[in-house]
This record gives sequence, C-alpha cells and structure tokens, in this order.
Amino acid sequence: MQAIYEDVKQLNGEIVVFSAETAEISADLARKQKLTYPVVQDVGLDISRSFGLAFMLPDDLKGVYSGFGIDLPKNTGRDVWELPMPARLVIDKEGTIRAIDADPDYTKRPEAEATLEVMRSL
Repeated sequence: MQAIYEDVKQLNGEIVVFSAETAEISADLARKQKLTYPVVQDVGLDISRSFGLAFMLPDDLKGVYSGFGIDLPKNTGRDVWELPMPARLVIDKEGTIRAIDADPDYTKRPEAEATLEVMRSL
C-alpha cells in the first residue's frame, strides 16, 4: 500500500491501517516498513469487530503460531488468541463502504492497483 500512497492522496483519499498489536510493536513495524500513512491502534479489536472482521484462532493454529515464535497475547496485550481478518475497505466521504476485500488467509492480500481502480470509479 505504501507504493500507491501518493496516488491515493492525489485522489483525495487516505490509507489507514488498523493494528491489533501494541503501540510499540506497531510503531516498530511502521518504522521498519517505512510507512508514511497512519497506523491506528485497534488493540481491543473494537474497530475490527464492528466490521465483522475479528476471529478467534482455533487451537491448531495457536500451535502453529507458537511454533513460529509468535506470542499473540504478548503482541496484542490481551490474554486471548483473537485476530483481525486482513481486509481492505474503500469508504467514501459519506461513510458508505464502496468495496471490501477480506480473507482470513493473511497471505492473500488485494492488489494495490485494485484499490486505486475502486477509488478512481468513485
């Protein structure tokens, strides 16, 4: 998304990322990835939940995450194994969702150009 950020701004849009991780972890990731758009804390997943995008990890996935050294409760500051589903929403100035692309498989992300296409159509 960083690659299209200037194009989004030229279309009078904004990119905002919601992070379920602690502020420290989110800031570190933003710094490492050289993100210039806002990263908003959604540590309690209230925002994600309001869009129906929060889910509890099943026990078998907890083991997979732990095997990769990921301590989700530590990273989120919450004693639960709950995550937001990766999603892209395009919301117009009136607050209407014009497009949504969500997939619980974090490896499947929408193409950045698809976001621009939706924005250009508004």
